[in-house]
Amino acid sequence: MLRNNNDETMKHSIFFMIVIAFAAASFGAELKVGTCACDITPPKAVALDGQMHTRISQKVTTPLVANILALEGTLDGKPSSAIWVSFDLVAIREEFDKAVRDAVKQTLPDFDVRHLVLNGTHTHTAPVSQDDKYFVPAGTDYMKPSEYVAFAAAKVAPAIAEAWKNRQPAKFSYGLGDATVAYNRRAVYANGTAVMYGNTNQPDFRRMEGMDDHDIGSMFFWDANDKLIAMLVNVSCPTQEVEGLSEVHADFWHPAREALKAKYGKDVTIIATVGASGDMSPRPLYRKAAEERMRNLRKLSRIDEIARRIVRAVDESYEAVKEDKKTDVPFRHEFAVLPLPKHKLTAAEYEAAKKVVADLQKRGDPGVQRLLEWNCGVLTKYESQQKTPDAKSNIPVHVIRIGDTLVATNPFELFTAYGVQMKARSKAVQTFVVQLTGGSSIAGSSSSAGYLPTAEAYKHGGYSAIPQSVVIGPEGGQVLVDETLNIANEMFQK
Repeated sequence: MLRNNNDETMKHSIFFMIVIAFAAASFGAELKVGTCACDITPPKAVALDGQMHTRISQKVTTPLVANILALEGTLDGKPSSAIWVSFDLVAIREEFDKAVRDAVKQTLPDFDVRHLVLNGTHTHTAPVSQDDKYFVPAGTDYMKPSEYVAFAAAKVAPAIAEAWKNRQPAKFSYGLGDATVAYNRRAVYANGTAVMYGNTNQPDFRRMEGMDDHDIGSMFFWDANDKLIAMLVNVSCPTQEVEGLSEVHADFWHPAREALKAKYGKDVTIIATVGASGDMSPRPLYRKAAEERMRNLRKLSRIDEIARRIVRAVDESYEAVKEDKKTDVPFRHEFAVLPLPKHKLTAAEYEAAKKVVADLQKRGDPGVQRLLEWNCGVLTKYESQQKTPDAKSNIPVHVIRIGDTLVATNPFELFTAYGVQMKARSKAVQTFVVQLTGGSSIAGSSSSAGYLPTAEAYKHGGYSAIPQSVVIGPEGGQVLVDETLNIANEMFQK
């Protein structure tokens, strides 16, 4: 029987349309990746950030680095991009944020700097970014914070441009491991109060306040020839094991990165990120003797023991997912500015802060400058609240879909419970919550992000959950969670 030529033509047309559509869809989901890294170690002594007193670095114990991951892809045919930079810094202060973005505008004039994702690892032994934050005696030979900011921005901007220009088709996978790195650091007592780093070896100790999050999330990126080129590692713990030292030090991320590079390749870029952990610490408050015994038997320092645990968790994930590489990787990046309600202070809190300020001023000691300004902030916030009772603060967040994973960022020291909420309610297979990210210089708000405690924590009080520590309170924390998930879950509607 003779075939109908028109039918045959139609079949061939449909076939080729399907092939073209499939090819377009595959191409549209291609992920491109570029990497680079640069040294941002200060060339001379600096004031160190993260404490209430002045520390001038006496030596450099480890280098400080900026690790860079450039990403480009599509979701539903819409192109999107991100350049992620992980810095060995306590946080991304507004001055540092602006300097880096301004520098990148010069090296990559066509790149939208809103798509720069900058995060700090929260090491307390890295340079200050803000002039006059700490009192420094006259004649001290050190690199001023503004000088360091300019130095670091000039170093990292060309490296960011290099990572972007070197992007290439990549394969992607991800994994979930676990390790005990973080411990809740808020001890609750019989009288209903909490103390950060409080003593647990006393009769009135009752419990640790909040939950822990022992997830170690990993993302892996390979080139077209299956060479591992980058990994992003997410640990819900601030990097502050050696926080009191007067030396430049990347803390436990230095030995962790060195061990990962020794195993996976010296050219692998490692993006170190901090999960929601405003109430966490790498230092245990109980079972300390048992921890110390095991560490001594292994003949490891505290930072080497922490690094060992992180590396073991990454290894376990890698072994499980290394054959699950994907080339069809939906990618979407949204930068948003969320207007969150500012925490409302009481008249009693205002009066208490006034008394502290008056007492500090009477001392006439320039060494309490940081402590004085910290308490003066309460007065400023309360007085502003009287003029604008329902004021909000513009908070920058990044929401990124990479394949079946989600990344949700925020600039806070975010209490762990909020991160767990996001992970639990996200539509992604695996969710990475990253705190201490930048964006304040383009969000239209200069307010310091600070800690974001739970309602329970604020009721208990104590450092990290008192007026001096908080700009956005528990009400704003819930808005942050809900609004972030609204953006995120829309990316997974299909």
